[in-house]
Amino acid sequence: MNIRLSFILLFVLLFSISCTSSRWIITDQNATDERLDPLLISERNVLKIVEKPTVQNPVITFGVYTVAEQEYVQRIQVERTIQRYKPRWGFLTLGLTGASVAALAANTSSIMPSVSSGTRLPLNIVAAGLAVLSFSNMKPVGEPIFTGERELMRRSGTEVVTDTLSSRFSNAQLDVDAVVSYRGEDLFSSRGINPSNGTLSINLSQVADFIDGDIGEDTYVTVALSYNETVLTQDVDITRFLSPYVMVTSPVAVLRNAPVLNELNIITEVGEGSLLLMVNRDTNGWFRVRFGGSEVFLPVNAGEIEWMSESTGGAPDVFEFRDVPFGEIDVENSVPILKPRNSQDRAVILTNGFADSAVLRPYLGRDHELFIFYMRHALQMAEDQIRYIEMDSTQNWHRELAEISEMESEGSLFVYLSGFATLAQPSTIYFDYAEQKAGEGLLSTFIINEFERINPSALFLIADLEYSFMNGESTSSAVRSTYNSVLQEASQRLLRVLPNSFILFSHRPGQQSSIYTAAGLENQRHHIFNYYWADAIKKRNTRVYELIRHLENNVDYTSRRLHDRPQEIQAFGNFTLNITQ
Repeated sequence: MNIRLSFILLFVLLFSISCTSSRWIITDQNATDERLDPLLISERNVLKIVEKPTVQNPVITFGVYTVAEQEYVQRIQVERTIQRYKPRWGFLTLGLTGASVAALAANTSSIMPSVSSGTRLPLNIVAAGLAVLSFSNMKPVGEPIFTGERELMRRSGTEVVTDTLSSRFSNAQLDVDAVVSYRGEDLFSSRGINPSNGTLSINLSQVADFIDGDIGEDTYVTVALSYNETVLTQDVDITRFLSPYVMVTSPVAVLRNAPVLNELNIITEVGEGSLLLMVNRDTNGWFRVRFGGSEVFLPVNAGEIEWMSESTGGAPDVFEFRDVPFGEIDVENSVPILKPRNSQDRAVILTNGFADSAVLRPYLGRDHELFIFYMRHALQMAEDQIRYIEMDSTQNWHRELAEISEMESEGSLFVYLSGFATLAQPSTIYFDYAEQKAGEGLLSTFIINEFERINPSALFLIADLEYSFMNGESTSSAVRSTYNSVLQEASQRLLRVLPNSFILFSHRPGQQSSIYTAAGLENQRHHIFNYYWADAIKKRNTRVYELIRHLENNVDYTSRRLHDRPQEIQAFGNFTLNITQ
């Protein structure tokens, strides 16, 4: 009985021991041995970008790094694991049964009546062996559990590792050649640069001097650094470090709260040279710009895009003109009464300046108001004696002109032409948006016949028009000289019908009708020609030759002083006329 109990206890012990076991398994055939310092094979200095440019700081910075090749010893790495097992019950039952039979045969007479001492020992050994084999042949349960205990065994090889580290020497010497290019063209370069304190910086704000107009989002400059027979190139999107601004090129530009030409949506007026941050540009001819914390609209013909860095210092210049109601400019008040009212006098404004396709000219409406003001107050005309006619392709203006009553040679007719015209050979002036470029043009038979029908005692015609040339001809001196005769020949057609006429043009072909303003100067809010025409009348220069002298003395001089361009008036007809008669 003691022997049986001993066997049972042995089996339980073996079973409990066999349920869990630990062992070492290989986890890495080529583990780096970090216990040993690596062998340095080679070492060199390189440049890597460490800071990209921004709009606030348009500097690209490269750092000096050390590229080292190091050889590490590799060993086989093993790790200790614990594995759970469960018996294979069939094999265990068979093994234990055999062990029990062998043990009983060796130690009792239940199976064999008598067992010699020489036979008993082998049977006990067989019983023990069968018992051990029964418990050793078990199947694992689940995945092995890694204990984290690792050991490096025998050497398995070596590994060469290339590592890039910050340079250990802040005064590392690199002879660097830097080139900044845009669309394949070198913009600027520098030779033989040495990094300072381990870094090399290039200010890209200089690129702004070479970028014109609108660019795409994928437009970039290329920074190329050459050193130690190595070339490092870095493409940098221009919009990362430059912002688009609109530089106002018109003497006066109107900012509006909507992309529509309307007198009711005007925010303010800014002068030439003003810089406004551009938000975007639409396809309908407007810039969306930022002004005073708000987004407003500016016509594209009033400015051009310039790319700038916000790090240049200070806010961009904006020359804002204060709002001045009509009557506060000197020529808009204190007008002398030059003649008593004549009910037969007439005044007509013919303009295409507000046609749908027209480019809005600054202060054109105020120039019209100035003309009406002088007709009303200096020449004492009543409101019904003054007609305002807008010319466009509908030809309604023909009917409006025909409605002006006849004067029976008892009054003067004052005509003001404004807007845009095209000059053509041999002697034709077309009103854009109002007349087909065929036939007799602006001073056509219809207009001349209407003036003749009105039958004034004297005709005073002033024209402030922006000229273009037929077939898109250039404004070279030869072309301007050719077209100078067009104004005279067109005027002669009118003078042959109404010899008692005076015709005055604000400038020669190829020149511009400038406005009386400039950046940093007081804004007179009129075109120079119209301002001095009114100034002459205000100073009682009522005879035509006096009016011409006053304009010749002031218009060209002021245009050259403010805008550095000529503006020479052209006058034809009877210079002895007096506007007060």
